[in-house]
Amino acid sequence: MVQPGRPADLLDRFLGSLLGMAIGDALGMPVAGLSSDAIAARYGWLDRFLPLLTEDGTIEVPAGTFTEDTELALCLVESTIGQNGYLDVTAAGYRFVRLLEGPSSRFLDEPTKRALASAREHGDFQRGIAGPETATGSAAARAAPIGLLHALCRFNPELFVRDVLRATLITHAELEVVNGALAVAYAVLLLTQGATPPDVLSDEVARFIDEDAVARRLRTVASLALPADPHEVARYLATLGASARVDEVVATALAAFAAAPDDFLRAVSIAVNAGGATDTRGAITGALAGAALGAGALPPALLDGLEGRPYLEMAARALFHAAQQRAGRFLRLLAR
Repeated sequence: MVQPGRPADLLDRFLGSLLGMAIGDALGMPVAGLSSDAIAARYGWLDRFLPLLTEDGTIEVPAGTFTEDTELALCLVESTIGQNGYLDVTAAGYRFVRLLEGPSSRFLDEPTKRALASAREHGDFQRGIAGPETATGSAAARAAPIGLLHALCRFNPELFVRDVLRATLITHAELEVVNGALAVAYAVLLLTQGATPPDVLSDEVARFIDEDAVARRLRTVASLALPADPHEVARYLATLGASARVDEVVATALAAFAAAPDDFLRAVSIAVNAGGATDTRGAITGALAGAALGAGALPPALLDGLEGRPYLEMAARALFHAAQQRAGRFLRLLAR
């Protein structure tokens, strides 16, 4: 349980998680879909921001730009601000829909596009689509703010699961996707509170969530003896599953963090250099490492090169204050 009286430390973790998510996302953005070997052949070890290039070498997306994974997470953040820390799914849903008409739509996966196009017509943002082909990791990548919201108050599993479910159902109704989002949100909550050692994080998360492919793959990575060399870890994670499937991307993101829990840049670099769903895995790993280490541990060069940094910092501070409002009654009682 979080003890009151360390607001600066907790705020630093909020800042670290949102900024870390955006950094990991932006690192993975230009190489999403490339294999680990292809990334190594083209860029060597990728630990810096690069632009997304067209086939003729023209810059399509500038270096340091994050994708829809962070954009959608920010939509959830915005929907809680002014609501005393409670999620407004209708407000979030309309923000999601606006991404369909903006430049970030290029990054949206097909299940998310279909769900939002449908919601735009009927106006119901709790009718996410389901089916085996919809079990992507995009909803899990945006779940970090839910973990942060619940990190300051007495933990209520029912309310926590409800909020994750409502945030996920805006686009996805596949149970495996809900479970993946729950895994990420719970991991962020535990790391923000600072009471769970990184080496047992995957086990703790697997015990909390439902038993399905996500939990089974988390137990697999929890039992691994990962090599010390980050290049070897990235190659090994690629063999475990580098696709955008929710079970693969969530488990490999937690494994990347576990491989370098005290080094933000190493953790997110492992996540990105594993290839495949690099932006989504990078975003999740960055959110975890940032929550654990705080904003002070983020590399200054990447912070300086991150597009939208001022807004992310403002959003993190506003989310922290919203979480304080939500937890206010409990914290006042503790202070007596």
